[in-house]
Amino acid sequence: MDNTKTKEKVARPEKILNMVQKELDIKDISIKNRTREMSQARFIYFKLAKKYCRYASLSKIGKVVKRDHATVINGLKKFDAEAKYDPYMYDVYDTIAKHLDIYYVKPGREEYIDMTFDQVLDRVDKLEDKINKFVGWKN
Repeated sequence: MDNTKTKEKVARPEKILNMVQKELDIKDISIKNRTREMSQARFIYFKLAKKYCRYASLSKIGKVVKRDHATVINGLKKFDAEAKYDPYMYDVYDTIAKHLDIYYVKPGREEYIDMTFDQVLDRVDKLEDKINKFVGWKN
């Protein structure tokens, strides 16, 4: 089945917030509550929104849950730290990310997503050769 027709939408922070709240069965993660469950839900939201919301700034991502950009930065760091010890966070993240991959346009250029370091170096060499040919230098 070809998903190109379904991938016309760009993910928005509000949509990702709703997906996180639905997946975790939480009514509102934007309330001022610092329980582990609520904090982790916000960390998951921050991580997903940062990855999938192509044009949303950190301020915009935070504003959706009544937080500032510094809180988003801190939440992104804490996601990585806490997910090491609580694999459930990655389970929730992966579940929502799979849905976003299917139904929403991925940000960035897909052709370069899974490049290894050696492939990047080869690409740089090829680009340098093209530049040198363009300016008239010879290798």
